[in-house]
Amino acid sequence: MRRLRVIDAPETDVGDLLALPAAVAESKILSPFLMSAHGDDTVIVQSITRKGLLAGAEVEIDFDKAKEKGIDVAIKPRSYRGSADLIDTVSYKKLISKSSEKFEPHRSDRDEVACILYTSGTTASPKGILLTHQNFVVETRLTKPRIDVDETDILVAVLPFFHVFGLANVLITGFECGACLVLVSRYTPKNLYNAVKRFRATVLLAIPTMFVHLLKFCGLMKIQLPKTLRYCLSGGAPFPKHLVEQFETSLGTQLIEGYGLTETTSAVSVNPEEKPKPGSIGTPLPGVEMKVVDQRSNELPPHQIGEIAVRSPTVTKGYHNLPEETENTIKGGFFHTGDLGYRDEEGYFYVTDRKKDIIISAGENISPREIEETLLGHTRVQEVAVIGIQRDERELIKAFVVGHEVTEKELIEFCRERLAPFKTPKSIEFRETLPKSVTGKVLKRELHPDYRDERVIERRSVENV
Repeated sequence: MRRLRVIDAPETDVGDLLALPAAVAESKILSPFLMSAHGDDTVIVQSITRKGLLAGAEVEIDFDKAKEKGIDVAIKPRSYRGSADLIDTVSYKKLISKSSEKFEPHRSDRDEVACILYTSGTTASPKGILLTHQNFVVETRLTKPRIDVDETDILVAVLPFFHVFGLANVLITGFECGACLVLVSRYTPKNLYNAVKRFRATVLLAIPTMFVHLLKFCGLMKIQLPKTLRYCLSGGAPFPKHLVEQFETSLGTQLIEGYGLTETTSAVSVNPEEKPKPGSIGTPLPGVEMKVVDQRSNELPPHQIGEIAVRSPTVTKGYHNLPEETENTIKGGFFHTGDLGYRDEEGYFYVTDRKKDIIISAGENISPREIEETLLGHTRVQEVAVIGIQRDERELIKAFVVGHEVTEKELIEFCRERLAPFKTPKSIEFRETLPKSVTGKVLKRELHPDYRDERVIERRSVENV
């Protein structure tokens, strides 16, 4: 029996919930657009080859000329009349207004694209990932031995369903197993804790940021997680080892780490529940091949750092309208993740950094994650992001810190005591918050001094046009 419980979920959340099943039933592709957030009208449209024009209600348009030139036209009505429809899309409201209890599901080939999800864009512009029906079906089968869920479980759905972690490993897995899904429409640590407690949740899948917030909230309130919670699964970003151990010790709940990407339809490796290794992303799922390779795609032995490559039936067909990018990342059947890491003698994998994040200074490859984890060890540091800033021919280390009652001098000295001199940040900038994607990942590219938001249309003077 499939059950669903909803906590204060507005129509946008229910729309997300039904969008994928509805698209599958109609043999349509879900969402070639990236919504900026729940309930937000901002849409990022990328890799679209058709020409189009969005005009205000008062603008006069020569529709015949536009048609002759192959230009689609959408008129944006006055605000009180709703929004313009995107070309070749059906809004959720219109879909349900014309819905019927009688329908014939369309038969789809397993290799047909079911969904286009966009990457978080932490180091570059988001890319559309083509995910097929087979990708999703196989993902639920491969994760079953590690993500232990059945019809008796109650899953807290705090992850957004427009992100592959929430879509594949919460929504689809929950439905496939007949579990109960509890939706949390607006994330706060308090709302998340209340959902776990009120509905006696048994499994919680979330990103590291949420678990850290939960740890601090429970510590502040001097409470623990309910005993009904069998285990927590963290994914979407690396989780510092000392925080994993602190979470388990303080809250009395096992926290297991996994690893996956949008390009792999989420999880490809998860720590075995019976033998997890804190700080590791676990071992490959059954049917998944993982290896660490050098720049020539040669496999490296244990404990040597290289790029993690994955071969799995869950790997994407490619990037939407980006054939060169697809060819550069899928080689010999292996998807090259862009993540650096290593494996140990027992086959457990570890992620050290994103390939594009590595800082090269004085001929040394420096890991931003190592510096970040060091700074997070300071009691007054809440969040941190480390990047390389280009100065002449050198790349200097700079840390961006969210913290209180601590100075730049204190933190630099704190790093000097724990890191090699060439790894110590040259400067630290304090911020109230760090720029994050809607899924909670820090957008490091926005911290660079030369960053320019390509979505912003700047006003230019007549002389500069």
